[in-house]
Amino acid sequence: MISFHGTTILTLLFLFAMVSTPAESDENPGDMPANAQVLTLKNALARGIERNLDLQVEAINIPIHRDQVVIDDSAFDSTVEGSMYTQEERTPTASSLAQGGLNITRTIGGSTAIRKKFTFGLESSLSLETSRSENNSRNDTLRPQYRDILLLNLTQPLLRDFGTKINTVNRTISQNQVEQAVHGYLDKAQRIGEEIETVYFDLAEAASILQSRIQSQDFARELLQGNREKLNAGVVPISEVQQAETALASRNEQVISAQQQLEIVTQRLKDLLEIRSGDPLYAVFFVTQEMTATEQTHPNLENALETAYQKRPDLKQQDLAIAAWKLRLEYYRNQKLPRIDLVGTFGVNGLSGQERPSVDIGSTSTQPNRYVGDYFDAFPNMIEAQGMEWYIGVKVSYPLGNRAALARLHQADREKIQAILKRKRLEGAVETEVKNALAVVERSWERVQVARQFEELAAVTLEQETARLQEGLTDTFHILKYQDDVVESRIRKTTAMADYHQGLAHLHRAMGTNLERYDIEADYENQESLHER
Repeated sequence: MISFHGTTILTLLFLFAMVSTPAESDENPGDMPANAQVLTLKNALARGIERNLDLQVEAINIPIHRDQVVIDDSAFDSTVEGSMYTQEERTPTASSLAQGGLNITRTIGGSTAIRKKFTFGLESSLSLETSRSENNSRNDTLRPQYRDILLLNLTQPLLRDFGTKINTVNRTISQNQVEQAVHGYLDKAQRIGEEIETVYFDLAEAASILQSRIQSQDFARELLQGNREKLNAGVVPISEVQQAETALASRNEQVISAQQQLEIVTQRLKDLLEIRSGDPLYAVFFVTQEMTATEQTHPNLENALETAYQKRPDLKQQDLAIAAWKLRLEYYRNQKLPRIDLVGTFGVNGLSGQERPSVDIGSTSTQPNRYVGDYFDAFPNMIEAQGMEWYIGVKVSYPLGNRAALARLHQADREKIQAILKRKRLEGAVETEVKNALAVVERSWERVQVARQFEELAAVTLEQETARLQEGLTDTFHILKYQDDVVESRIRKTTAMADYHQGLAHLHRAMGTNLERYDIEADYENQESLHER
């Protein structure tokens, strides 16, 4: 979708003149249909940027990278886990406290836990486990036993993987890639705009050349008619008529060739504007605006290069690529450090159960159990921290040789150098593009001036030679030559004008201002919406 500064897009009307050129037709093949309307360059650019499928493909890269930002950021989301289990163990034993020579334990339980990693590197988990178990030991005074355990585990890196910048490097790089995708989209939009503008002036040139060829055809037809009248009057030989007929046949062929070129260029423009069969605009005819014959202001080399270095999306895209590799390099420097983690655990647990007789070794009396109660008594006992545990320590690990980390660091350093060299090469390419475009603009305008002089001189010469023909002082050969000079001078001026306007298109694209020049913004947000629809 395109947004104009303070302007809404009007409905575009298109016109293409499909002409036929029979040699002796009464209808002038250069006449435009009665419903002919002009497609302005601004509207052509608007339609092309809005509808071009290659640009829509490029726009989709932006939400793809945005999704990757979410994926990388989700590494710091909390995770909830849960489990349920049932278990039975039968272990042969020589203890007299176990019945039948077996220790038998049956357990039913479950657990739930919340895990979270923090951006500064801390990994934590808080878990609660509850269970109901029974055994056949005559020494236990509770059957069944209910146990609740609340446990907090913490691991904080002190060297490798320490710090917010290191732990969020993937998210930062993904955000960088979103910006790269935006600049890639803008660069694609500018290049498509340049291509549309170039083909637009190709079409203007082809239409003008066709008109010049038709005029040349008219010259030959008028000359042939005059020679036939003179032949009938016995003034000129048959060879003069034959020469005029040959010239007319040749110019008929030139008209057909020019028409072919016009049709081909029209299809190229329709392709860029995504005008396909079934489109309401497909059957509508269109022509271009007339090329302006006045010189347009343009910056000098120094100002053009300064603008290009500030505005070219591909340069900004490469700067972001360099920044991404610097982030990766910093990350891999951290990864070659030893891993030293501060680890800690704190837990509380509670117990309850139904009282049962037990055997106290060395005594014939039974001892009451202080944790007698039902299932819901275990939890208060846990809260009161009647049972607890804690642990704190340091864990160290370091791979011998650490070859993988060192190799990754070297890779990142070399790829950063590659990105810097690509940036320098791109700067050189930008300078060349600007210089070449300026050369085309300046030399094409000089050619326009020379072609105008040639056209004026050729027209005067033809007029003089035609007057001499009326007096019988020249022949068909010379008239045809001077007619060709007039037509070729006009074609040369047309080509120079097209080259001049295309040179301006190349220059402004090389500067990164070709869409801005027409107050057009490439809106990738609306491109996404258009694709979703």
